[in-house]
Amino acid sequence: MCTGISLKSLEGNHYLGRTQEYNIDFDYVSVQIPQRFEVTEGIETWQTIYSVLGMGIKEDQNKVGQSVVDGVNQFGLGGVTQYFAEFNQYSTVEEIKKAGKLSLVAEQFVFWVLANCKDTKEVEEKILDVAIADISVDGKAPGLPQHFMFTDTKGRTIVVEPSIKLGFAVYENPVGVMTNSPKFDWHMTNLENYTGLADTNAKDAVFENTKILSAGKGSGLHGIPGDYTATSRFVRAAYLLKFSDPVGEKDIINKAFHILSTSDIVRGVIKLDEPKGQDRQYTQYTSIYDLSKRQMYVKMYDNFTIQTISFDEAAGNNDQIKSYDLVKTSQYEALN
Repeated sequence: MCTGISLKSLEGNHYLGRTQEYNIDFDYVSVQIPQRFEVTEGIETWQTIYSVLGMGIKEDQNKVGQSVVDGVNQFGLGGVTQYFAEFNQYSTVEEIKKAGKLSLVAEQFVFWVLANCKDTKEVEEKILDVAIADISVDGKAPGLPQHFMFTDTKGRTIVVEPSIKLGFAVYENPVGVMTNSPKFDWHMTNLENYTGLADTNAKDAVFENTKILSAGKGSGLHGIPGDYTATSRFVRAAYLLKFSDPVGEKDIINKAFHILSTSDIVRGVIKLDEPKGQDRQYTQYTSIYDLSKRQMYVKMYDNFTIQTISFDEAAGNNDQIKSYDLVKTSQYEALN
């Protein structure tokens, strides 16, 4: 699960955000991976062209992984990854090598794109040279089913889905929303079922001489889905983006967190048939990226205080990954 959105301020700047839902707890940290960094984790060794700031995972007390779950690069290209079960078409490493392409694991794809592309046009061009292998980052099969959304500083947003053998389907994303399966074009068609939603209250109805009052405030949104399925979250986020007031830079981060909070999953609401400790799917964090300023904002499940990390030019030219520990315990401000 996960919900992603892209949005624009009144000043014309662009932002990308997402909720991260999972059932396995990771030690999340913010990381900045420098340009010209040799990436040795994964199937093949490769080198970054651009520096990337994003959400990473600490593998032990002294080491962070060589990747990001979501992030922004030095040119303001942002990317997020989300679960994409049943529609992903991965290939074997042998098939990928035979096709003359670089083999990537799904968990590494967003990072590879951000480390190699300046904008969404370049994403479309360069992904022709890579394919996702049917193994996970731990070397086990099958690969983690994922699809991806990217937004650049010009506001162009695309969805990239590995639903083609040895390749990707790329969709323009005019609504600025991505959730999970089915495919993105199905979600766009499904919006046709909700064109009657409105940001104004429904009018009263008259039956001969009898007036039937409308449900009142919010009745224009009667029928907007409220559950946690991918199809419902897509519709809900799309219409909240459509109807919410345009705001400037001062307020847009706050707006983005409010929209994404409607997809927040409280721990215990969704239970899985998994071993104890991995049987709860919940919103582990929410992140927003200011693509123009190359700045990230993060809210953790146990800490509603928004933490922010800015792109560091010096770290981008370093030879080591720079990491920032995130505060994960609840923070309260006493007023008396």
